[in-house]
Amino acid sequence: MANIERTLVLIKPDAIEKRISGLILDRLDRLGLQLTGAKVVSPTEELIRTHYKHLAGTPFVDGVVDYMMGKYNNVPNHKIYAFVFQGEDAIAKVRGEIGSTNPEKAAPWTIRGSFGRIIGDVMQNCVHASGAPDEAEQEIALWFKPEEVLDF
Repeated sequence: MANIERTLVLIKPDAIEKRISGLILDRLDRLGLQLTGAKVVSPTEELIRTHYKHLAGTPFVDGVVDYMMGKYNNVPNHKIYAFVFQGEDAIAKVRGEIGSTNPEKAAPWTIRGSFGRIIGDVMQNCVHASGAPDEAEQEIALWFKPEEVLDF
């Protein structure tokens, strides 16, 4: 039986600044998944902190929030592109394409290996993708209203 999943993908400010969003979407589109939700978001600090609540109390959480708010990149309105992909083994497929969180440890053919970088203490890894089905469900509900995501 097919394992149909949904996953959240966020294209982050560094990728938007570098104008590589189309390249990222092209690589994700080739995975054969359905794009079921898409929007441009100008996130609040509260949204970012809720999304990264698992990092609360770490020494680098404020840097992550600043990065996601576009403070290190020249992105008007600190926008982020948010997507929902759905399909068989969507989470594993997307995670395999984007690569390791740390771009310096990511395989060079992955999105993060190709386009990510670390500048000072800030890891700019271009894209976020859900890591597990329960995480994907929570993240999609955080970034999208139910009527903004189609069901296939």
